[in-house]
Amino acid sequence: MENFKNTVLWDSKRNVEERLDYLIQEMTLEEKITCLTTGCPDIPRLGVQAFYMGGEAAHGIEARHDQAFNAGEPEPTTSFTQPIGMSSSFDRELIKECGKAVGEEARALYTRNGGGGLCRWAPTVDMERDPRWGRTEEAYGEDAYLAGEMASAYIKGMKGEDPFYIRCGATLKHFYANNVEKDRIKISSSLDGRNKHEYYFEPFRKAIMEGGAEAVMTSYNEINGVPAIVNSEVQKLLKDEWGLSGHVVCDGGDFQQTVDDHKYFDSHAETLAYGLKAGIDCFTDKSDVVFFAAREALKQGKITEEDINRSIRNSFRTRIRLGLFDKDGECPYTGMGEEYINSKEHQEKCLKMAEESVVLLKNEKNILPVLSAEISSMAVVGPLADIWYKDWYCGIPPYFVTPLAGMKNAYPQTEIAYHSGLSKIRLKYGDHYIGIDEQGSLRLMEQGETFTFTDWGCGSTTLIAESSGKFVALEEKTDAVKVLKNEAFGWFIREAWNFKPVSSENGTEQNYYLDSWNGKPVVVADDGFLALCKEENANPPAVFTMETVEDGIEEAVKRAAKAEKAVVVIGCNPVINSKEEVDRTTLALPPAQQELAERVLKANPNTVIVLITNYPYSINKIQEEFPAILCTASGSQELGNGIANVFCGKTAPAGRLPMTWYRSETDLPDINDYDIIKGKRTYQYFEKEVLYPFGHGLSYTAFSYGEMKAKQEAEGVRLSVAVTNTGTVMADEVVQIYVHKEKSRVQRPLLQLKAFERLKDIKPEEERTAEFFIKYEELTYYDVISEKMLLEDGDYTFMAGASSKDIRQKICLTAKGETAPLRNLFKVTKAVQYDAYENCFIHRGSGEHTVEERTCVIAGKAEDAPNEESGCKEEKPEAVLWYRDVFFDKQPTEAVLKVCAVESGSLVLELLDKVTLDLEKSSKKAAFYEVRTSLPKDFVKVGEKGTLTVRIQGKIKLAEFYFC
Repeated sequence: MENFKNTVLWDSKRNVEERLDYLIQEMTLEEKITCLTTGCPDIPRLGVQAFYMGGEAAHGIEARHDQAFNAGEPEPTTSFTQPIGMSSSFDRELIKECGKAVGEEARALYTRNGGGGLCRWAPTVDMERDPRWGRTEEAYGEDAYLAGEMASAYIKGMKGEDPFYIRCGATLKHFYANNVEKDRIKISSSLDGRNKHEYYFEPFRKAIMEGGAEAVMTSYNEINGVPAIVNSEVQKLLKDEWGLSGHVVCDGGDFQQTVDDHKYFDSHAETLAYGLKAGIDCFTDKSDVVFFAAREALKQGKITEEDINRSIRNSFRTRIRLGLFDKDGECPYTGMGEEYINSKEHQEKCLKMAEESVVLLKNEKNILPVLSAEISSMAVVGPLADIWYKDWYCGIPPYFVTPLAGMKNAYPQTEIAYHSGLSKIRLKYGDHYIGIDEQGSLRLMEQGETFTFTDWGCGSTTLIAESSGKFVALEEKTDAVKVLKNEAFGWFIREAWNFKPVSSENGTEQNYYLDSWNGKPVVVADDGFLALCKEENANPPAVFTMETVEDGIEEAVKRAAKAEKAVVVIGCNPVINSKEEVDRTTLALPPAQQELAERVLKANPNTVIVLITNYPYSINKIQEEFPAILCTASGSQELGNGIANVFCGKTAPAGRLPMTWYRSETDLPDINDYDIIKGKRTYQYFEKEVLYPFGHGLSYTAFSYGEMKAKQEAEGVRLSVAVTNTGTVMADEVVQIYVHKEKSRVQRPLLQLKAFERLKDIKPEEERTAEFFIKYEELTYYDVISEKMLLEDGDYTFMAGASSKDIRQKICLTAKGETAPLRNLFKVTKAVQYDAYENCFIHRGSGEHTVEERTCVIAGKAEDAPNEESGCKEEKPEAVLWYRDVFFDKQPTEAVLKVCAVESGSLVLELLDKVTLDLEKSSKKAAFYEVRTSLPKDFVKVGEKGTLTVRIQGKIKLAEFYFC
């Protein structure tokens, strides 16, 4: 069609749905099928150009081009602080500006290259209920309100101010309960209604309804036994209830994983069919597999063309709002050019965010700030002092500033000594050393290579050859050990090695086995080359002796001892020990870093810790012994300047922790436990002593809080509190408002963040008033009886403070709401509508239950196989469920239960009396059936509230029940 720009699709004066109607009518079925992935092909007759929706933008545009599907030269882009660090700023306006920069650079790259990248896969709003999660750096912390607010601000910056057009679309990741990396592509997360609606849904709801997110990406995991890609909540919640106007994509490769790993369906055609019906619009997977599955699903009658049309409407609605089909270029963001990439304005915002993300954890005797004019010598030491690390979703910045470089910028007249604190070693095998030949291979030689040795703890170390500055790595697709790359980076960290101690005969040598990143041991082949053991009859694992050429800690201590003040820069590597597909096993610092810090402190009591980390550490001893501790996240190209500007007092710190820092991982439940209420997770429910509370962060000045004032209005509560800078330094203060419901029917949070404001540049003796409006809907909880969010009648305590543990003012107000209804068990009650439970998990069952949505409760733990017998009788799991506030206006005579017995077992119902049902193993594995039992004459007390207790022994799936 030569005049395609004269068609309805290209007429921006038309309603978007009219334009979509035309498109759907004109496209052939085959063309529609080819648009079911995140890309679409050229359709010349309609003027449709090939376009893909995707690409990362967690803290800047990722345009590294270092993967097979987009290989090429890297395109430098502005790199901001990691999302967990940006969240520490508690600054909506600044994070919105960062989002704006991301949107502008996405547009500029599109102008440069075309093709796509205008709807990015960011921000990540997974709830960080467990600090061991490997992807903690990507999200905004453990609080649903904070995550929703900060993500919404980032989204608003990305999308722009136009009421219709989008500068850059934001795709929320990952819907939902995606908080464990091990077995993530097949594991099931068990969640009840309260956890879902009060916690896990909330940042998604807020980011869609308030932030204006354009799209959502589903997660890899199953949710109550159903893979996220076929979860009906995608359509029902994201689209129908919350009004997502754009599209939904599945996570990369998850389409095929539904069959291959979840084993949920037997064919990809089923996955596609149920995925479309659940609300997925774009399948992020191999296009040929998706297209074949679509054709098969149509052929088998599992879907109709209308199912595909619905998907096409959603993905092309986004493309229309991006301005791709405007006849005269009406979109205000079209044609944005090179001036937006790495602009001076973006660099300034980047520096500001790097400063605001710094959290002052401790400052004994006001050792900080250290003014430039007051110090003549300083030692900056540590493995993170003079290095900048990439993370998996970052881009390549145009420049970066290490902490050492930042300190040199801040202290131009100060003599600054540096050492990494890392030792230099040689490795010996028998009478020979390990050297490097001209091809970069490691082999036995008379003269050995010297390596810089970095121990990251948890069995992860790296070796850098002194002669070339390159890392020792396992060569890809071979078993050869070589010196290959300039950095330890990749999906698999082939540069990581595990030195496993071996006792020596004389007890003085340091002897080790050496394992690769994949757990395979290193051997010395007959020709003297180092390689991995790959055959049963190969040479035995080699024993290497480590000789120290230079003791890095001793060198660092020497420099620290001679300086007026010492700075120890320690922390994490974003791709070692914690990353996508790798969860942490401990909250402890790497032992080598702990030793370095302690020995430097002994040499110089005026030592400050700078901790660069994307997740909490249990730094109990450091908190106890060191006078000052600064903390920030990685990722920013201005990292070093941000740290140094706070250190020297150019900027006063006001960052706050978006996560609780626990004293030990032993204080945490199993990482697979998603129930934050029963598991007492996060600051909302955790009752033990913590290292640092949620919202913690100190200042270089002090603030006093005046009396909190409140005014109740029809839609909510208006609060105000006066804050006065009582110190001598101009600084920001983050005022945090928490709420607690008094005397609730259910267990409510100890306190819950419901508002915050970063008050900027408060001068000494200046008073500033912070004002907040909290809607009553923010005070609701999920009532399991009525299955809705409910504002409970009664008293609410509102608290203003500088952290969740530093509350300065309180006020108690009474809200007129509702009282939860009593349970009428003459009506059907779903088993998952319990008030409390012990030893059970929620699961929907096998593939056929995707349609039936028969969610059930099963005795055992979430990682248990729901359809497999537990074993012998003594090992049968036993679960208990409690249903409170049941009320009978007459005596019931019979109970009816819908069950599926995976194995023989029993069900016990208890009120005043009890009745036991003995169940035989179901003849059909997944089939639910109805069982009835007569009740004792005085089973309940008519006219009074009671609690029904249900006990389940064995793998019995209980779906629902009622009395008659």
